[in-house]
Amino acid sequence: MPEKQPDDTAERRPYIALLVHRVVVEGGYAPARYTEDTVLIHERSIEGARRRAEATGKADEAAYLNEFGETVTWTFMGVADVREALYDDLESDTSLYSRSFDDLS
Repeated sequence: MPEKQPDDTAERRPYIALLVHRVVVEGGYAPARYTEDTVLIHERSIEGARRRAEATGKADEAAYLNEFGETVTWTFMGVADVREALYDDLESDTSLYSRSFDDLS
């Protein structure tokens, strides 16, 4: 029987990840747009949460035709942030993520 690693018994905790995608519509008449998605991930460590966030972002990449027959391409740009959720209990209404700014410019 393989020896248990310390992470094998660690409890999975909630983490919040921010994933950034670039969205381009073919034709060049509109600039690229960017999305920032907030994703809940349960993992044993922040490193594991980051790996899972990157895998999720890559899996979300897509290309499809819109209603005008133009190709819309979603490209994963990266993980902007991963943090432990502010609270462990996510069963009731609660804040998930918070960040601070020096200014809004």
